[in-house]
Amino acid sequence: IDGVITGVRDPRRLKAVADADLAGHLGDPDLDAVVATLRLACQSPIVVVNIVGVGLQTYAAEVGVGAPCTSVPDGLSFCAEVVDTGRAMTVSDAAAHAVYSQNPMVLGGVIGAYAGVPLVDNGIVLGSVAIFDDHARVFSADVLDILRHQGKLAGSVLALRRSARMDALTGLPNRALYGDRLAGALARLERHGGMVCVMYLDIDDFKIINDTLGHGAGDDILVELGRRLTSVLRPTDTLARFGGDEFVILCEDLVSVEQAEDLVARMVAATTEPWDIQGRSMPVHVSIGVAMTDSARTEASALLGDADAAMYLAKKEPGSTSVLAPRRRTES
Repeated sequence: IDGVITGVRDPRRLKAVADADLAGHLGDPDLDAVVATLRLACQSPIVVVNIVGVGLQTYAAEVGVGAPCTSVPDGLSFCAEVVDTGRAMTVSDAAAHAVYSQNPMVLGGVIGAYAGVPLVDNGIVLGSVAIFDDHARVFSADVLDILRHQGKLAGSVLALRRSARMDALTGLPNRALYGDRLAGALARLERHGGMVCVMYLDIDDFKIINDTLGHGAGDDILVELGRRLTSVLRPTDTLARFGGDEFVILCEDLVSVEQAEDLVARMVAATTEPWDIQGRSMPVHVSIGVAMTDSARTEASALLGDADAAMYLAKKEPGSTSVLAPRRRTES
């Protein structure tokens, strides 16, 4: 597909896969309807909406697999080939294929034929929509047409889900998506340890900027601030817009307070670079409140509240500044 990001190992694609938060067996009625329709219309025993990672196939919806994911090397994965090329693919006799005959499910007699189309959202191939048969089969033109249309439908479902969880102006995650990710990060502390850090940020005197330069200039600043912050944060961090001029950042897997402080310093430095707003050079200052915990028992609302309170303390200082809230520690 022209102009679409492909490649199983492309970092931009892997970031989009992670951001999609499509864990296996979502129980999503729309994606479940896609695989159910394909199973009936195409008379295929196995149908998947497959989100492809590196050596990992995660099924956002499936019939016939019975597992949320499987692990097959990329070189033997039918769906990984679709992601790599961005093109539809059919294999009518998998057992006779030079490569796919070595696929574990082909060797086990589970897969005999394959047809798959790219699963595309926001210009990125996240995975594939595919049908498998347990014997060699030449798929008819009608079957392939149905598969193509259902693949587009699955992509539309993902686009609608993404738009409901993204901020329309900046393209960043919104409050709802941030809340989901923060809850997940706190839950993971129980298993993986480390620390979770929440940062609450807003622009100083943003109302004055809007009143002086107009809301169009204010929007430009919000978009540019999102871009600058994204450029200095880690790929695994989540930057979200809460509304107005308020942004929140989620960082997990931190090993020290100093690591969080380094991220904050980079964010402050990014905001002090010259700003050109509608042809006018002007300073833009931000205040950042930082809160950290190493306890899975910490309430998400409490951690956000700590960061919010620290941000208001930072506002008492001139220029772009930050304040670290007292750390929430593991409860005994």
